[in-house]
Amino acid sequence: MTEIVHTPYTPWPERKCADPRVANQAQYVDGLTEILSYQAPMQAVELFQAYGKAAGLLKIAASVRRRFEYALNKAEKSGDVVIVREKDPEAKSDDDSVQWIVRLPHQPPVIVRDLGTRGFAEIPMSELAAVVLDIRSWDELAGREDIYRAVLEHYGLQKLTALVKRRLNAVLEQYF
Repeated sequence: MTEIVHTPYTPWPERKCADPRVANQAQYVDGLTEILSYQAPMQAVELFQAYGKAAGLLKIAASVRRRFEYALNKAEKSGDVVIVREKDPEAKSDDDSVQWIVRLPHQPPVIVRDLGTRGFAEIPMSELAAVVLDIRSWDELAGREDIYRAVLEHYGLQKLTALVKRRLNAVLEQYF
């Protein structure tokens, strides 16, 4: 197989953000859009965690997550961000923000990147689908095991875990 062309993952150079428990909309938008300028498209939950960590939080409580979701929805309505809701097997419900893939309006909806500092569960399903499409374009007869191996190789992973298999199977069912 040919090597998948990708963009290096660029993590946000963390800086102090306003406390999300008391931040106003302008403070949320400032911090969230700065993170997105480096890391988008990305899952909303990953975005909340990056912001929360920069604000000194160790964990995102449910009440804080709801504040983030509210701020992000307002930012979407004002045109500051774009949110695409993808079906993700890790989501607990249809309205779970794990399924929100967030980017700035000028950014492309999908960027194939290396894993970087992300965990496999944080890769947008649309990005995984683009990787699988690249694999299938080289070998349209590639079976699931071939696809699993090629995706693992692309992201520099060694082990086919239940998580990896579940997400890739969902991609194959949704997109192919």
